[in-house]
Amino acid sequence: MTTTTHPTQQHIEPGIFRRWSPRTGKLIPDLWIHYPKPGGGTVREPANTTNVAVARKLRAKRLEEVGKGIPGRDTERTTLNALLDAFEQEAIRRGRDLPTLRSHLTVLRPAVGALRVKDFTTRTIERWQDTWQAAGTSNARINRRCNTLRAAFNHGRKTTPPLTFTVPFIPRLDEADHRGRRYTAADRAALLGTLPAYLKPLFGVAVAVGVRRGQLGRTLRRFVDLDQGAIEWPPAECKAKRAHTLPLDGEVLAIVTDLMRRPPLHCPYLFHSPDCAPGRQPSKRWGCIGDFKRAWKTALKRAGLPIGRKGGGFVFHNTRNTAATDLRAGGLDEGDVMAIGGWKTANVFRHYDLGNVEALRERLTQARAKVARITGSGTRRQRVAAGDSE
Repeated sequence: MTTTTHPTQQHIEPGIFRRWSPRTGKLIPDLWIHYPKPGGGTVREPANTTNVAVARKLRAKRLEEVGKGIPGRDTERTTLNALLDAFEQEAIRRGRDLPTLRSHLTVLRPAVGALRVKDFTTRTIERWQDTWQAAGTSNARINRRCNTLRAAFNHGRKTTPPLTFTVPFIPRLDEADHRGRRYTAADRAALLGTLPAYLKPLFGVAVAVGVRRGQLGRTLRRFVDLDQGAIEWPPAECKAKRAHTLPLDGEVLAIVTDLMRRPPLHCPYLFHSPDCAPGRQPSKRWGCIGDFKRAWKTALKRAGLPIGRKGGGFVFHNTRNTAATDLRAGGLDEGDVMAIGGWKTANVFRHYDLGNVEALRERLTQARAKVARITGSGTRRQRVAAGDSE
């Protein structure tokens, strides 16, 4: 093997060299490699070995990555925080649900620290999950954080030029089936008796049609067309990012008509808080009506209803469960109910539909009566219900 000497380097073969120590003037035994940088220039990288064959293989790998337009060593230097930052910027550009994403990132970033992508393993995320569970975080919330982490990895692999790394297996924890609750007629009556006057119209519409709280709160009067009897939200106001048209009828039409009759001229929103006044800045997320969590909990307490998901009680979001269940039980097909409430996929809608218990009971009674008629068992009433007249 031929070597040549440079004032600061000893070249072993093309692309492989050793360096002289500027401090001691001695030759450093570890090898270095150099190769062209994508887009021009040269990259010099320590091979972290004294074996020429190992250094040669590393250089061949880097040359292959350069040929594919992949930033080679950059992948190994990439930190998880850099992936999370890039994913957040993409979410901002696409207008995704930023408050929820940022709540996950607030927890993930301290856990990640300066950890590099190449050092992240399944055991790493398992330790984080154990720590979060010990702190009392629910499995459902931990899974959402892990979903954000997966999405950040997948986004990193799609960048230009793409980063090349193996996404480790991220375990999914078992979740309790929190399907929500339905407001019965008695629950609604009790709650309407304790809610502040400004929240009653919002609750009345939400529990009847199942539209999301934020979307309803941000409803502008210009979205309402009383001649056509409909509200049409533009894509920017909808979680699914597509226009949502709600036909108005019955009690919902009466509520919306009343709100449109004598609106405050200084405010463009349909629903208003008691603090609505000229010059007041409405909430970007909730509109003029604002975030009313405290008032909502107070009303539930006064109505004698359980409060919050953790205690198996009610939250405002249960209006979506109620509307999905009631409209489906009332005979509307799945597609119509999804169009009314703004559900994008049937799978998510079925999570909200708690089922028609009365219809199931009726079918169960008919089935038992039929068995009784066939076998000759059961009471006379069951046999008559099955069509066996005597």
